Amino acid sequence: MNPKIPHSIGRRIRDLRKRQRITQKELAAWLHTLNMPITRAMIANWETGRGEVSVGYIQLIAYSLGVKVADLLPDLTFKGVIAGQIMHSDRRRKRGQN
Repeated sequence: MNPKIPHSIGRRIRDLRKRQRITQKELAAWLHTLNMPITRAMIANWETGRGEVSVGYIQLIAYSLGVKVADLLPDLTFKGVIAGQIMHSDRRRKRGQN
């Protein structure tokens, strides 16, 4: 299974790419030199939300754009992280009670 990242990352890729004045074709060519099977059409699909970025590509995309991985990922809030932890701990407790 190849996990996917929500399309909001595509908007971040687009914004970072445009800030550096790199075309989709140039980014695809650079990623291709890193042995990644990425095409300009794939990048266009990510940026417009028609396709999702595979998790395996995130680190090399960040490297190619000269940014940190965290710059590409959706923002996490402390409240959201805590809610996720509470939800997981509740599941464990319920399983143990059954």
